[in-house]
Amino acid sequence: MTHEYRLIRSERRTLALEVTPEGQVIARAPHGLPKTEIDRFVATKAGWITKHLRKPRPEQKEINPVEVAALKEKAKAVLPGLVAQYAAQLRIQPRYVKITSAKKRFGSCNRKGGLCFSWLLMRYPVSAIEYVAAHEVAHLKQLNHSARFYEILGTLLPDYKARAALLRQSPE
Repeated sequence: MTHEYRLIRSERRTLALEVTPEGQVIARAPHGLPKTEIDRFVATKAGWITKHLRKPRPEQKEINPVEVAALKEKAKAVLPGLVAQYAAQLRIQPRYVKITSAKKRFGSCNRKGGLCFSWLLMRYPVSAIEYVAAHEVAHLKQLNHSARFYEILGTLLPDYKARAALLRQSPE
């Protein structure tokens, strides 16, 4: 089965798929990649797309400005300390830790060694917050999701799989 999708081209190096909460399929691709190759990639991911389109979408409760401010402050107070703790265990240091308003990802690591975390993460349990901090710090050593990456993550948090599962639940 072939799914219709919206194509977004950018300076990225890889292909990626997303199913939005509204049920839209988005393919993100590098500028120069031929459309036929993108179509083929989307076709190979038909099962994944169907699975994600069928997933029930939890309702997101609106957050008022006072709650937003409190969550941002909590993120600024909690995340740098967690990052420092995990980075010390690996004997590394990020270039910076930034709190963002990202809605689609709780954390990210860039090639220059910078870590970004969404303040929305603060709506989850502490063990889930610790997981995201450790996950991004592990990327400072291994910038992909290879077996080596998960080996590094496992040294920081042996129970990382259980903690990651908390992020698939609705936030508080």
